[in-house]
Amino acid sequence: MSILKKKTAIITGAAQGIGKAIAMRFSKEGAVVVLLDTNKKKLDLTLSEIGSNAYGFQVDITNEKDVGKIINNVENSYGVIDILVNNAASTSKKEKITKISLKEWEKVLRVNINGTFIVTKSVLPGMISNGSGIIINIASQLGSVATRNSSPYCTSKGAIIQFTKALALDHALDGIRVNSLSPGAVLTQRLIDIYGSEEKVNDQLLSKHPIGRIANTSEIAAAAVFLASPESSFVTGSDLLVDGGYLCQ
Repeated sequence: MSILKKKTAIITGAAQGIGKAIAMRFSKEGAVVVLLDTNKKKLDLTLSEIGSNAYGFQVDITNEKDVGKIINNVENSYGVIDILVNNAASTSKKEKITKISLKEWEKVLRVNINGTFIVTKSVLPGMISNGSGIIINIASQLGSVATRNSSPYCTSKGAIIQFTKALALDHALDGIRVNSLSPGAVLTQRLIDIYGSEEKVNDQLLSKHPIGRIANTSEIAAAAVFLASPESSFVTGSDLLVDGGYLCQ
C-alpha cells in the first residue's frame, strides 16, 4: 500500500511503543518518516528496523530552540512537512496528588502539553505556507474520563483534546486538519513497567475494555493512518476513540 506516498511525517516519541508502531506503519504506506525522541539508543534501533526513508533526531521536545532547529533542518533537507504526530508523553507514579511533588506534576504537563505546543508551533508556519497539513495528537481515553491515582496524566490528556479542537478551528481555513486519537490501554513496555508485568496489566485493565482484551500498538497505528490519509478528508477537530469500548461503560 502507498496511501501516504510522497508525504513527509514527523512523529515524536517514536523510538518505542505507539510512536514506533506509527512510524513503521507510515513508512510502509510510503511516507518519509522523521522520528524525534530523547532515547538515542532506542531511536537508532528503530531506525534500523524501518530502514530507508527513515530519519531520526535526538531531542527534548520541551526545548523550543532545539526543536526549531530540527524542524528547519527537516524542511531544508526533506521538503514540506505534511503530517505531524504528537505522540511523546510522560507519566507520573500512580498516587493521589498529596503524594506527587510539584516537580513531578510539572514534568508530566511540560512534556505532554508544552512539548506538543512547541513542536506544533514550529511545524505550523510551513503547513500554513503550503496550504495543507495534518496534525494528529495522541491523547487517551483518560482525557475524557478519569481513573484513580492518575491526575497529572488525565489532566494533560484532557488538555490535549481541547487543544486539538481549538487548533482545528484556528487553522481550518489554512487547509490544516487537526484531530486527536485516544487509545484505550495498549500493551507497551511502558504499561508493563507501570503495572509490573503483562499479567498484572491484564488483571487490572482487561475488564475495563468490553472488547475483552488490551490493544496492540499496530491497531493504534492503523487509526493514525486513517487520520493522516485522504480517507479522513472531512474530519477535523475530532477525537477518535480506539478504546475497545472503554467509554461505553
